[in-house]
Amino acid sequence: MTQSGSTEFAKTAAAGGAGDVYGGAAGAAASSSSDVLLNNFQLKKKSYRVLLHGQHLVWERMQRQSVKRPNETQKVPLPEQQLTAGAESSYGAHSHILHMDDIISICTGNSKHESLQPPPSNRDQQQADGDTKPTAQFLTINYAERLSKSKTDCNRWQLRRITFYNADAYIVRQWQLQLQARVASSPTGGQRVQRLLVFINPFGGRKAGAQTYERFVRPLFQLAGIDATCITTQRANQIRDILLTHDLSCYEAVCCVGGDGTVAEVINGLVFRRMRELGLDEQRPAYIPRPTLPVAVIPAGSTDTIVYSMHGTADVRTAAIHVVLGQRRGLDVCSVSNNRTLLRFCASVLSYGYLGDVAAESEQYRWMGTRRYEYSGVKAFFSNRGYDAELQLLEEPTEPETPQSPASVYTEPPSVCYANCQRCSIASSLQEQRSTLFAANADESREELQPQQAEQQKKSAEQQAQPNDDATVAVNCESQLNEIETALYRSQLLRPTSLPLQPGGSYGSNMSLPSGLQLKTIRGNFFLICGANITCACARSPNGISRYSHLGDGCLDLILVRKTSFLNNVRFLLNTAGRAGDIRNLPFVEVYRTRKFIFRTLTTPATEENLSLAGSRQPIAQNGSDGVSSEYSSWNCDGEVVTDLDITMSSHCQLIDVFMRGPHSYSKPQKPGVSVPTTPVSSSDNIYCCCKD
Repeated sequence: MTQSGSTEFAKTAAAGGAGDVYGGAAGAAASSSSDVLLNNFQLKKKSYRVLLHGQHLVWERMQRQSVKRPNETQKVPLPEQQLTAGAESSYGAHSHILHMDDIISICTGNSKHESLQPPPSNRDQQQADGDTKPTAQFLTINYAERLSKSKTDCNRWQLRRITFYNADAYIVRQWQLQLQARVASSPTGGQRVQRLLVFINPFGGRKAGAQTYERFVRPLFQLAGIDATCITTQRANQIRDILLTHDLSCYEAVCCVGGDGTVAEVINGLVFRRMRELGLDEQRPAYIPRPTLPVAVIPAGSTDTIVYSMHGTADVRTAAIHVVLGQRRGLDVCSVSNNRTLLRFCASVLSYGYLGDVAAESEQYRWMGTRRYEYSGVKAFFSNRGYDAELQLLEEPTEPETPQSPASVYTEPPSVCYANCQRCSIASSLQEQRSTLFAANADESREELQPQQAEQQKKSAEQQAQPNDDATVAVNCESQLNEIETALYRSQLLRPTSLPLQPGGSYGSNMSLPSGLQLKTIRGNFFLICGANITCACARSPNGISRYSHLGDGCLDLILVRKTSFLNNVRFLLNTAGRAGDIRNLPFVEVYRTRKFIFRTLTTPATEENLSLAGSRQPIAQNGSDGVSSEYSSWNCDGEVVTDLDITMSSHCQLIDVFMRGPHSYSKPQKPGVSVPTTPVSSSDNIYCCCKD
């Protein structure tokens, strides 16, 4: 909700022009979203003029006009700009504007207390009651509002409600029907879920997952009319097993209440379920399919880096509000594999060295709760161990290929990911084109390969050729998208680095090189090796370990911290903890943006004995002290421990949809002389509104 404008409120209703202005009981018939609805209501015993115009609900207090002499004329200032239907500047200076995308529910009642109650669960019955004589005189609108002026956390959202009164019950009913219709027809109205499967992890973080859901989340879901089926987990990998084996056709989304490990378990379950539905080899898939169900995340863990990176805060109400409003964005997911098989999928960070030691050490102190990370972190920090390793990655060229080509993305100041991020929007459009081409090529390939035999022979031939056909289609789509990706990415200072999993290729050592890319090999002794899929921000590290990582651009940041002195390690931690710090300025830190990297140790070749999961695809947490010598570290994958020594990490652009709008930049004034990451005006001054396209 915002305040705006420089012109009169009443002129906007006339400027709407596309429909009628309804008054009284007239206009009981349904109208289109371009029509205008204008009536007088009472709000806190004061008269207000309320306007419903397009996707905006506007209300303004009615002022008394002083009596003027007959010959006296009142001078009215000219508007600053021409009236535009739907623009905020078209309304009065004291108007309050609410967009339909931010409305949670609309309720009516014979009293104010009755209108504040959650809507009935059977909405069809509620619509059927429209034929009876209306009696409700109170109209309550429940909506969400971002605390954009907050000095501490401008990314938090809160529940608001406003109650209008009108003595004419027919007017109240007309407004209720119109508001409900326009909310349903809004851009995000069709994405709102009605049936939700909720997994609650009662053991994660502070072990308050069940209490968090009952106190903060369930009331919001009931207010929005969401039918939620809750399952409280009792063991590790139970969520994954349920997602793989149970029928999910009656649900529109999957929600998890827990930490980063719970989120990773949900994502792994959905992706592997989709592989089974398509008949792909789960150990060596030709490509990684996109799950059909979106994911909602409610924070109830120790650090909740995934939620913090998505929303800019780990507030529970904010996460629940985004689920209710239904707006979604694509989130990158990384696949983690060894020389033999695909192990699991990673949503936040894959770390080796310091953070891997912290994760392995903290497994022994789970009884300490969230304090175990502090204790294990201090122990690993003072040990200051380094590990020899070799990494191979595809580095984007720093020089343009032609004089007409724009400069590389690395020659410009790095940008952070924000709401309505342009870089992620371009990647989203590429994914839509990729899906379209894949579907078209799949149909053509299957028609060409269909044998001219009997019906039974046709079915058997299709079943046998299905995996190979999908693999061929995946490779053909990648080759056809090269020109499209190059054109779109170059226009926005981005470069395509498409790296699909090649059918029949090795998951460890072989790496295909698309045109224009160079293979870079890095060897050394490292204190920390980190593959960041997101910023990995949290309350203690607001910028995260990779502040310039984007949520849905299809790239990951490879962060290499060389083994140096204890003092340099302190400098590294201070730069990750503060808002003004930037680890790229440290001489012993290297950051590479890539889509795939390969890691291997220098002292011992990879053998079957070094594989922690022995080819298993299940995301099972392993004890860092089992099967691995103290000479090596462990991998920290979304808070879980993996002890494989040779790892390949590949990014998959917007593999899964999550309920979020994206974070907003911190609004606290920066100190003079401190460099600030570049962000657009709509996020740096925190005036982003979902009513803006």
